[in-house]
Amino acid sequence: MVNYKTRLSNAKMKCIELDIETTRAEWLMLDLLQWSKADYLMHKDEVMSDIHLELYNDAEVRMLKGEPIQYIVGSQSFYGETFKVTEDCLIPRPETEEVMLHFYNEIHSDDTIVDIGTGSGNIPIILKKMNRSLTVYATDLYATVLAVAQENALSHQVDINFLQGDALAPLIERGIKVNGLISNPPYIDDNEAVLMDDTVLKYEPHSALFAEDNGYKVYDAILNQLPKVLLPNAKVVFEIGYKQGQTLKQKIQSKYPSLDVQIIKDINNNDRIISFEW
Repeated sequence: MVNYKTRLSNAKMKCIELDIETTRAEWLMLDLLQWSKADYLMHKDEVMSDIHLELYNDAEVRMLKGEPIQYIVGSQSFYGETFKVTEDCLIPRPETEEVMLHFYNEIHSDDTIVDIGTGSGNIPIILKKMNRSLTVYATDLYATVLAVAQENALSHQVDINFLQGDALAPLIERGIKVNGLISNPPYIDDNEAVLMDDTVLKYEPHSALFAEDNGYKVYDAILNQLPKVLLPNAKVVFEIGYKQGQTLKQKIQSKYPSLDVQIIKDINNNDRIISFEW
């Protein structure tokens, strides 16, 4: 017989022994039981039910091995909404909310837009919920990833046109033209793996993290195909690595010298966004 408070304290002690942040134990309990902090405070002195105890025991083992809590509980919050995630999908990051909001402020009602490399579908789904008049496409290379994105679109009750294929190929094949393009592609250089957290490297899909050509391969593929999909005055927004701004800007301007390419910093004062109008 153990109450929620005691069980959480035990989990925190195990975290301390393994040099893991103790907040992960609390976060795990709240997300697993779908509780708010207020719910926990209300129930913390109650004896844990057998179902909750078994759930938490199993989840704790995975957490202590380093598995991201989002994969354990099967979801992640993005812009205040909950999205299903699996190990096929990159876990949505808070920084991407800034990128999405910048893009949203650039586009107009009734625009046709696309998210390239959509992952769990969080970006296009939120954009569509913010403006139902948008026509929204989303692409990804992998069918398993698109299945998760489609499930998220269904649960959020939005109509997204999902297409499978590499870079802009699915749009080009169908003759689709857009007023706006956003992408958070894989952009990490393989050499930067040594700087990354072990839990990211071990559990998150490398195909969604790393790109060849020093992290620029997917950007280059998109840039080469832009004339085939962009309408006049279309807005393009990329999420970028904090060291990539100047190099990517030069790449874009060498291909399209007339473009005014902006590098925009995030809330942490890191280069985060490349933005330009076609």
